Amino acid sequence: PPPPPPPGLTLQDALREDRARLTLKLVGEACHIARPLLYAASMRRHGRKSWRPLLVSASLDATMFACLSAAGGADEARLSPGERIELRRRRASMAYYLMRSPVFDRVTAPALRGAGVLLRPVPLVGGLYGKAVAIAEDVNDHFAYTY
Repeated sequence: PPPPPPPGLTLQDALREDRARLTLKLVGEACHIARPLLYAASMRRHGRKSWRPLLVSASLDATMFACLSAAGGADEARLSPGERIELRRRRASMAYYLMRSPVFDRVTAPALRGAGVLLRPVPLVGGLYGKAVAIAEDVNDHFAYTY
């Protein structure tokens, strides 16, 4: 049998709280599912160099994390092992924003090139770093929009 509700809390209050948590989780998951669709639609309408697709995607991610956190999803003790892994994966995927234009063109690439100027004189490291920057630019051109 389920544990009794704490003193001063009725069963209706507990059920209402559970429904609110479930609703927040569903809204968070809906944002996660809608994000790539709205990103692609915004990208098609405004172009790759516009900030709007990135802002739409980032705002949906922020809303998703806020809903899951408000629902108690950020409290890892309440999550199953699979949910914990998925939440960590979603947090880690936020780094992909650094690889998308216009963030990559205006922030990430200049920072990488600036570090390359400092590392160029270092034997072996300078050459490898230059190749790594070229790979990052190729990833930006071809793959950063699929994640």
